[in-house]
Amino acid sequence: MIDDFAVTTGTVKSALQKGEQLFFVNVRHHTDWDTGLLKARGALRIPDDEVEKHLDEIPVDRTVIIYSTCGDTASIAAAKALERHGRKDVHPLLGGFKSYLEAGLPVQEIDRDRSTMRKLMFL
Repeated sequence: MIDDFAVTTGTVKSALQKGEQLFFVNVRHHTDWDTGLLKARGALRIPDDEVEKHLDEIPVDRTVIIYSTCGDTASIAAAKALERHGRKDVHPLLGGFKSYLEAGLPVQEIDRDRSTMRKLMFL
């Protein structure tokens, strides 16, 4: 369990190195939903204004790290929404996905049609 509400990539990296099973949630604004090519490995992607609709997909028995590509405000709001629903071990990642990438943490491609990915890569 992580003690602080908001966490840094250093805290996340340390937890992963200790073998903690973190669950990542990627909150995204509707306008940039289709532009992402990568996410944290195993992350659940949800619209930033629909956290409550996905409660059953977010485990209660694991530390949850929430990150965004559009600033810390969205991930903090999502973490607070989960806390209002009784979740205790929920943490927004400061610096969002950019800091996650810069820290060299594990990523995976977002599942989508390969032709769509190729088009986005060459825009």
